[in-house]
Amino acid sequence: MVINSTNLKQTLLVFVFVFISAEQIQAQNDSTFQKPTFAVLPLVYFTPETSWAFGVGAVTNFKMGGSSENTFESQVAVGFAYTLFDQVLSFSSWRLFTKENKNLFAGELGWYDYVYFFYGVGNEIREQDRESFDARLPRLRFDYLRKVSANLYAGFRYHFDNFDIRRVEPSGLLESGLYHGLEGGTVSGFGPMLYYDSRDSQLYPTSGTFAESSLQYFNSAIGSDFRYWRWVVDFRKVHQIKENQHFAWQAYSEIQAGDPPFFLLSQMGGNRLMRGLFEGKFRDNNMAAIQGEYRWKFLPRWGLVGFAGLGNVYSNDRPFQIQNTMATYGLGGRFKLSKREKLNLRLDLAHSPGEEFRFYLTFGEAF
Repeated sequence: MVINSTNLKQTLLVFVFVFISAEQIQAQNDSTFQKPTFAVLPLVYFTPETSWAFGVGAVTNFKMGGSSENTFESQVAVGFAYTLFDQVLSFSSWRLFTKENKNLFAGELGWYDYVYFFYGVGNEIREQDRESFDARLPRLRFDYLRKVSANLYAGFRYHFDNFDIRRVEPSGLLESGLYHGLEGGTVSGFGPMLYYDSRDSQLYPTSGTFAESSLQYFNSAIGSDFRYWRWVVDFRKVHQIKENQHFAWQAYSEIQAGDPPFFLLSQMGGNRLMRGLFEGKFRDNNMAAIQGEYRWKFLPRWGLVGFAGLGNVYSNDRPFQIQNTMATYGLGGRFKLSKREKLNLRLDLAHSPGEEFRFYLTFGEAF
């Protein structure tokens, strides 16, 4: 949730690529041997944080260690996108399962030339304080997980960003010097993580549980210009109401202790968590949110959703106060792009009291 580009990559490239590749796989014979597939396609999407975006990407799907039915499919994707806010995203991502799913490697390698928006820190911010800043950064994300038992993995996570802040607005909040990290710098963090996933689908789950927890330490010993801890917990559950109706919910929390830079503080909003809030408008050391979504598939390829969420940002200097909790809600439509695979085109209209209505056109579910 910290960086817009990560969310866009997940929702707009990986999901679309899976759809194209899955269609190709289904066209093959149902033999025990599954050939690798490769696809290239254009991209078009819209979010409030990017405006319209256009690009191109490619993906390959394959199985490592043979074609065992017990081995999950691996995927490598690359992509490039340009947005009407003059943002440039270029990256590659991977999710690799070794034979019998004993090991999982996941991550991202990217380079971004991005326009970010900043309103201040905490809950007491004003719309008129909004300003933008430009940053360029290379990025590396690397997860290694070893299977412990059915659906449960343990391992480590490494994050690296090198922010080069190239422009801030004259006489703005950032130029005041009140916020840590104005000069940019290197962020490098490492630590343990746990991962559990019993869902029947990563694209459109109708049952099961997802849980992930990671603890990272950012320190000069591993190349970081900033020293702090970051603990993330992400829990999701899907309940079946009827065959064509489901309720999904997510509880998400980030806790940071130490001195993180302003550009990597915990943030609410965006197209995945607390839709209806501009991503990064509310940020602080810590963040907690819970959201739910009712999903109704009223025709074989058409569906409707209703969603709502509650979230709060806080820190030692700005303690948690229940009256600062933000609410979001909205309605959405879904169209199933693939007859065989559970991939939806997603159009959401969301709102938060005191905020503008916002809409999102993207692929896959928010959570």
